[in-house]
Amino acid sequence: MRIAMIGMGAVGSVFGMDLFNAWPEDFFAIASGERYQRLCREGLVVNDVTYPIKVEATAEGVQPADLIFVCVKNYGLDSAIEDMSPFVGEGTIIVPLLNGISATPKLRAAFPQAKVLFGIAMGIDARRTGHAIDFTTRGILQFGWEKNVEPYAPEVQKVHEVLAKTPIPLEIGEDMERTTWKKWMLNVGYNQVTAAVDCFIYECTTVPNYFALTSAAMQEVVELAKVRGVNLTEEDRVATEQFMAEFPRTAQTSMHQDIKAGRITEVESFGGIVVEYGQEAGIPTPVNAVLKEIILGKEEQNRQKQQA
Repeated sequence: MRIAMIGMGAVGSVFGMDLFNAWPEDFFAIASGERYQRLCREGLVVNDVTYPIKVEATAEGVQPADLIFVCVKNYGLDSAIEDMSPFVGEGTIIVPLLNGISATPKLRAAFPQAKVLFGIAMGIDARRTGHAIDFTTRGILQFGWEKNVEPYAPEVQKVHEVLAKTPIPLEIGEDMERTTWKKWMLNVGYNQVTAAVDCFIYECTTVPNYFALTSAAMQEVVELAKVRGVNLTEEDRVATEQFMAEFPRTAQTSMHQDIKAGRITEVESFGGIVVEYGQEAGIPTPVNAVLKEIILGKEEQNRQKQQA
């Protein structure tokens, strides 16, 4: 079996480490250019341990993979589709683990010959410093088709078989569209607010003004779900708020880390899509519109500092 991953960032490095340990002869990373050179040279560095994973460069005539995990950022998905294209054959199973709700439809359009599932990583606390990653909890990896009931589809069973050899906590979601929207709602609230106001996750609960802002941003997603036929409710929003309140005081969102490190963010896949969907449905989304502009402004500030 050929098991591949593209996108060896924070989430990709942790799950890549686990897949390498479980399937050392079968697992490899897909990369091109400088990323290919660096991974060949340095391997994965996770919790101060180096893992010498195999790396295959994008090229014509490569052998297709049986299973590909996609762990890039949303703004890198177009490039990833180009790089992984030679590795996608008839029946290749693709599991995207991106934040947001647009990856699965985009990958299905790019690779009609493949079987593209839904997938999300919830609760992982991986952090990137340079090219090194550290983490304390893997959270849970959820995947499947839109709807999943036992006995599960063969491709869902195959993904479970591969991941079951790792220590990654797993769940085959009964309603993965709803699950994906719920994770997107979380990111729309907590990622954007922590990045916009420069705070830790726990402060979105303990600072009343930040909590109100976070809750309002997520409620705009709930309103959009109602008109788009997605089973996402106010109860899901409240459950998300309770879940995030349990995070340790040192926990930071990935978008907050990106802003602090001077990197671009996934704001267009969070507030950007909320605003876009709101305009299509005639639903006002003022909180997300403001958060989007603040975060884009911070990105521009970082660019100007880097050019100075």
